Amino acid sequence: MKKRHEIQDTLERYFHLQTFRPNQEAIIQSVVSGHDVLAIMATGGGKSLCYQLPALMLSGMTVVISPLIALMKDQVDALLSQGVNVAMLNSSLTYDRQRSIEAAAIAGKIRILYVSPERAVQADFVDMLQKCSVSLFAVDEAHCISMWGHQFRPEYRRIKGLRAFFPGVPFAAFTATATKRVREDIINELRLQSPDVFIGNFDRPNLRYAVYKEPHREVRMKKIASYVMAHRNVSGIIYCFSRADTEEMAAYLMKSQIMASPYHAGMSTRDRARVQEMFQSNTISVVCATIAFGMGIDKPDVRYVIHAHMPKDLESYYQETGRAGRDGLASDCLLFYSAGDRAKMLRLMEKETDEAKMPAVRERLYQLYFYCETKECRRKLLLKYFDQEMDNCGNCDNCAAKKREAKRSAKQNKAAKPAVLLPKEMEDDIVFAAGELEGMLTLSEFVSFLIGLDRLKTKTLGLRRHKGYGMAKYYQRSTVTAAVEKLIEEGRLKTAGTTIQKIYSGK
Repeated sequence: MKKRHEIQDTLERYFHLQTFRPNQEAIIQSVVSGHDVLAIMATGGGKSLCYQLPALMLSGMTVVISPLIALMKDQVDALLSQGVNVAMLNSSLTYDRQRSIEAAAIAGKIRILYVSPERAVQADFVDMLQKCSVSLFAVDEAHCISMWGHQFRPEYRRIKGLRAFFPGVPFAAFTATATKRVREDIINELRLQSPDVFIGNFDRPNLRYAVYKEPHREVRMKKIASYVMAHRNVSGIIYCFSRADTEEMAAYLMKSQIMASPYHAGMSTRDRARVQEMFQSNTISVVCATIAFGMGIDKPDVRYVIHAHMPKDLESYYQETGRAGRDGLASDCLLFYSAGDRAKMLRLMEKETDEAKMPAVRERLYQLYFYCETKECRRKLLLKYFDQEMDNCGNCDNCAAKKREAKRSAKQNKAAKPAVLLPKEMEDDIVFAAGELEGMLTLSEFVSFLIGLDRLKTKTLGLRRHKGYGMAKYYQRSTVTAAVEKLIEEGRLKTAGTTIQKIYSGK
């Protein structure tokens, strides 16, 4: 087992950090000790360090299987700047460059090699790896291996075939989002052997969640544009349903002098890379994107993520909103939705999904719709989806609404005058007087009698001489009326009569 000071020294030497984030040190210790690992860490939790640092301590080469070229490039560039011998193999390289990297790997000159899942399972690549000294396979974005996850990629399921060629080499799987079902699928499909499982805290307390039901397309766009214009000096991502939606939203914002650009899979690789670079460098402030954008983006100061339409499930939503506030500062996550969005998303998924998988797909979509419709704490519901419990967060739109209502009620209660009650002995006197006047007065007349009003019936019946006349003259009529009604409710007084209800004692 590697000593703790060796891990700390490597952290400081190559990454210029003094401390670890939650779970990082334990995960790294497990990886360098040769154990299979499954690590679930929220976006911004520092997953990449958990395989990069061990790679610098292990004797052979670490193979990192990652789904996106952009994700690989960012990590490779950062490691190269620290003097680490690192490379990536992908389709953007020339044939000669690929052969050169493979030769360096065989010669033991590469410490970390990044490849896509498609390349990782190719026969010629596996043949090349068998000539290398491989010490670790790290599988990033491991949720892609599960058909129960939100970004299932069939090629991920072939990665387990590497086990047959490298039976003694440990595997470490990493992802930001995984329910219990997805975690079990990752372990089974990668054939992890008695893995050490680490599940971090999914709560991102700096993110504020808010949801708006808006069925009108134009109104929705105006509301989004209004928010963006109020935050024009910060970076944000707007997720849209389709390629056409991204282009329309970007054009709409540009008319308001907001530097925005669309991003979708229909664009060329060069154009997508250009948009990403402009966003990273703050040349543009807003990217209007489909789900093709975001995985692996390491921009810490994204201040808001807006979903202009419903995503397909809570896992997708959590991961996409997780791209906001990675620097730990307050950021907004806004979601616009309608019943029409749900129907449109369901139709799309029915076209793209095997019938056997549709029940699970529908269930996840309805869970998301319930999240949109709920009046309860959104963060509490979101974390419960990932099997974590918490009290109401106080930092979502529903919690804020409850706070406002409680504050308003408290203010109203404070402003309201306290109820005035008659003394207990006066209540007894009222009951006694009612008994003596048994059935002579209506409720209204009886109250007038108690507060000493000189009414015709009082004169006619000679009640001004009664000792109960005017006994409550120092109280408001409403107070005396309430007292008499209370005595009726308690059964100490009663009303009776066929056409006119008169006051009687309750005996």
